[in-house]
Amino acid sequence: MAGRPVSFLRTALLELVQGPWRQLWLVSPALHLEALRPLLPHLEREGGEVMVLTDLSHQAIGEGRVELAALKRLKRLPGCEVRWLTDLGACVYAAAGGSAVLGSGPLTPEGLEGSRQYGVVLDDSGPVLADVLAWWESARRLSPQEWLALEDRVALRRDAYRVGAELSRLGAFVRVSARGTRRSRRLDPKDFGVLAMGGVRLRPMDVTLCRLDVVSRAKDDLDSLLAEKGLEWNGQYLVPRRFLEQEWPAIFAARERQLAAQLDDPEQKAALEAQLREAREVVSAFLGDLYPFVDAGDIPADAWVREHCARLVPDDMAQAIRAEAGLEYRVLTILPEDRRSVEELDQLLQHPRLRSVQLTFPV
Repeated sequence: MAGRPVSFLRTALLELVQGPWRQLWLVSPALHLEALRPLLPHLEREGGEVMVLTDLSHQAIGEGRVELAALKRLKRLPGCEVRWLTDLGACVYAAAGGSAVLGSGPLTPEGLEGSRQYGVVLDDSGPVLADVLAWWESARRLSPQEWLALEDRVALRRDAYRVGAELSRLGAFVRVSARGTRRSRRLDPKDFGVLAMGGVRLRPMDVTLCRLDVVSRAKDDLDSLLAEKGLEWNGQYLVPRRFLEQEWPAIFAARERQLAAQLDDPEQKAALEAQLREAREVVSAFLGDLYPFVDAGDIPADAWVREHCARLVPDDMAQAIRAEAGLEYRVLTILPEDRRSVEELDQLLQHPRLRSVQLTFPV
């Protein structure tokens, strides 16, 4: 497969589109109208097919790598089809049965004219097009309705990317969650083979086994601190990145240590055991009501109740609850997916208090 290197891709591409072809392939993760304009007179030949493979992901649209004006102009070409491949990285320009230009430069002015772009011209495009055809078959076709809605979708993605980029510049969202704040069991008569008692269908019962208020209070403390340093949005807190990186880890670790000491406190242990004793009494009473209507296999009522109660509320439950109880937080990357979210986050970004927080904690 003979080839020659080229360092100026526009010239090589113009030679390709000016030459004889019936089917032309333009594979590029970026498309700009300015780069397409010199090619258009040569792409509008009668009977020609132009196959365009590009990236219509929100990153490509939001960053401006793919321009809506370029897509609209391509769609007006006779015999042109555009497909969408999200993970596209290659830049391939090829004529079926002719030559091909492979390079580092996408269909943008910088890509075709940049001083540090490089490529190679192949005399035979066949081996390259074999791979491109496989990509083409796996690429997504846009329906006519999707093409009609493309402008709105592009505008939404661009706004979403703009808002997301501004959020990343200002800071990050943090969400704190708590483990072990509540544990309950759903007791359903059907689980014990009981469908009805006296012709009346029995309802399940939810039994609260424990509620660790110290964990809930620890989460509330951290949420309050995040609200003081930033702004709340849908249960998440937008805080300055400097605070998140330099101060928050130590604050969170200290609150975790304090919580661990509280969970190990004798009074807390006694309170948890008391909750579990009360839960055992409730569960035992429920099971006792069920016993006459189950097939217990000749097991005495007290033994049957005790066996199932031990399974539902085991003796080592308090230790397991304390072991799993704790706090965790996640740093979230927010990219709005709908118009309402874009508008809400736009309002959040303009909040005067957020601006004052930025002055206090510069990013």
